[in-house]
Amino acid sequence: MADHANQVFADIVQAAGIEYVFGMPGGVTPFLFDALTDKAPGVTCVLSRHEGAASCMADMAARLTGKPAIVMGQGLWIGTSGAFGIVESALAGTPMVIITETSDYANLPQHMPYQCCTGEYGSVDLPAIMKAMCKFTTFATTPIEFLHGVQLAIKHAMSGRPGPAAVVCRWNAAVGALDLKNAMPRLHPVQGHLNVAPPAPDPAAAQSAAELLIGAKNPVLVAGIGIHLARAYDELRELAELLGMAVATSFMGKSAIPETHDLAVGMMGRIGQAAANKAVSGADVILAAGTGLAPDNTLMLSPDYIRPAEQSIIQIDIEPRNIGFTFPVHTGIVSDARAALRALIEAVKSSGGKIDASARRAAVAELKQKNKFFECPLFMSDAAPIAPERVVAEAQAQLRPEDLVVLDAGNNRMFFAKYLRTLRAGQLVGAGGAAGIGWGVPAAVAAQIVRPDTRVICMVGDGGLMSTFSALETARQHNLPLTYVVLNNASLGNVNDFIAPGRRQLTEYAHPNFAGMAAAMGFHTATVERPEDIRPALQAALGHNGPALVDIHVNRSPHFTLMS
Repeated sequence: MADHANQVFADIVQAAGIEYVFGMPGGVTPFLFDALTDKAPGVTCVLSRHEGAASCMADMAARLTGKPAIVMGQGLWIGTSGAFGIVESALAGTPMVIITETSDYANLPQHMPYQCCTGEYGSVDLPAIMKAMCKFTTFATTPIEFLHGVQLAIKHAMSGRPGPAAVVCRWNAAVGALDLKNAMPRLHPVQGHLNVAPPAPDPAAAQSAAELLIGAKNPVLVAGIGIHLARAYDELRELAELLGMAVATSFMGKSAIPETHDLAVGMMGRIGQAAANKAVSGADVILAAGTGLAPDNTLMLSPDYIRPAEQSIIQIDIEPRNIGFTFPVHTGIVSDARAALRALIEAVKSSGGKIDASARRAAVAELKQKNKFFECPLFMSDAAPIAPERVVAEAQAQLRPEDLVVLDAGNNRMFFAKYLRTLRAGQLVGAGGAAGIGWGVPAAVAAQIVRPDTRVICMVGDGGLMSTFSALETARQHNLPLTYVVLNNASLGNVNDFIAPGRRQLTEYAHPNFAGMAAAMGFHTATVERPEDIRPALQAALGHNGPALVDIHVNRSPHFTLMS
């Protein structure tokens, strides 16, 4: 009896331990969704209502589970609309698998059928589009190529620095019959492609780095997204406490350590905490763990901020090309962040070197006190329109350690990234790879689906919410207890900041009535125009057993005011 590619596909997805598929059925993919329903009971398929939402949802699911989710849908729309979340995955370094097809109806791709994307004259070249933004892309023209492609895409998405991997297939490749026993090359169980331990640190490099940290006067650890992806929270905290070392984070690394910890100095960069920037610029040894020290975190590679001629840099990254990329390093460690930090802990403990951790802790405390750590006079502002900082303070008052915060892109993200003080490791996830506005709206839906017992709160601006508003229907469909907090300043705020007054006809508009629109979809809603109404509105929304939205009218404070 012949096997069919879509049925074997479902077996592979199940065996690989993939838990979530986000997408829009179209082209040949309805037959793939059908097979998952029939043969993969452990896989949850979510209708995203838009391909861009699907890729954002998959990106979020990967960040929370450490495993790739699948984005699946019709070729042209995955390659165009779906690109929104795919590029975030590519630039953030999160695993994602894309399964799509070329809509080569009736086997006529050479004759210009509509929606065709095989790359011939008269069609769009979808494989080329996917190659431009994925770390691995294969174009499958037969069932066995399709099945091997799925296995290899899962492997590549998770290998080394994670990222998106795509399988583009011809129609018959996804559903055609094949004889697995005689097909060449042989198809082996998918787990055999995945039984690979992550890179571990070289012992000599770990020992060298440990000695440098022990002998440092003012060491600082800079934590990036690699800490989140490796789930290296305990190791980071243990090493910092062992050395009495200050911990700063990149934006993508925010909440790698609770910002209530006495060694946490907050987020670095132009909109970061002054204490973090002073700690980094004043360090004699910088341990960069799971971060590329990219320009957006290092004042555009300012020579006055990080100075390799005066500072020794130790860099840990799972991708060797990232080490020494932006700044030359003293010691580079190619490793999973968790394994590397564990090796450093053991090397420090066995060294016998003297560490005055208490003196270092005291210096960190003094640094934070002098630089007004998480302080802002506008937290108590009674002005109307409302100051964004007041909204952050009110949200902070409602935040519990077990909550998960999702930040969209735009100016709203900047205010929350700077002033919201996280209470536990892994509490905050934000758009920071490509950082497109609207990412957070569907990403928060996925977060609530993946973590049904966690209260998810999404901070978003009016521009971002309008661009991916359809994701709210998925939240309503699943009756998710998800709360959106909208900083509505009736403008595209970040763009507005760079445009002269009188020329903002494309960036300023009347307040969208988000509360009215969301209420029509079945959301609990509130519109807030006075500071004293923020707290009761947030309390009511967060206490609602279902989707909620609080639309807060804020002033047009430019993000330049956040720069330290």
